[in-house]
Amino acid sequence: MFNGTVFNGGVRLQRVVPVLVTSVVLLTGCGVAGTQFHPGVAAQVGDDTITTKHVDQVTTDFCSAAEADAKAQPDAGALEPQPLRPLVARFTLDLINQAAVEQLADDYDVEPTSAYKSRLAQLEPQLTKLNDAQHDAVVEILGARYYLPDVLTTIGGIELDEQGTSDASDEDKLAAGQDLLKKWIADHDVEVNPKYGIDVENSQQVDTDLSYAAGQTAQDGIATEAKPGYAGALPDSQVCMLPPSAA
Repeated sequence: MFNGTVFNGGVRLQRVVPVLVTSVVLLTGCGVAGTQFHPGVAAQVGDDTITTKHVDQVTTDFCSAAEADAKAQPDAGALEPQPLRPLVARFTLDLINQAAVEQLADDYDVEPTSAYKSRLAQLEPQLTKLNDAQHDAVVEILGARYYLPDVLTTIGGIELDEQGTSDASDEDKLAAGQDLLKKWIADHDVEVNPKYGIDVENSQQVDTDLSYAAGQTAQDGIATEAKPGYAGALPDSQVCMLPPSAA
């Protein structure tokens, strides 16, 4: 059962995404007032552009996959609506960090290890009942969570070795890799559409939306943490149906 891996916990960074993730298209047209963003752009990450269409599609397909997976589990319990906003932010962070780590990995000439490939292979038997779109969304998001620590550990090990530390633990290597990723993000053009409410440098969701939610239900729909019971009042377009254990 894969859904608990993604939906448990907060937005904070353990993130990863597979090599096939981002939809790289540079769009033209009128931008969002006060920003550098054009319609259809979710984030600009160095040389890569992540589209809102891709974020929306991955989120829709993953929610559909999670629902199908839960229905196939006899002990999953009744599905409950969960606000979509925090989930969209979480997945957008995954895509942003995937794009950043891939570019950082190119700088160090690093590829994922066999352990990463093994984890993806172990995931496959759980996805056999999903359609192609659902399968690809799950592999993209969960693969992201596997890719990031794998590659950053290798990069951090290279950096520590160059500094004369040849006996560093994996934890130290990962920490060094995370520091390099944070520096890469600070040094490059990483911009996020404010509607997603993401602070990339601190890997967390914040209120950066340029619109204002007038009603209580609308405010609950965009909250970074769901209030008990409010998700049931949201329209279908603002929720993802999940088993209680995945909330």
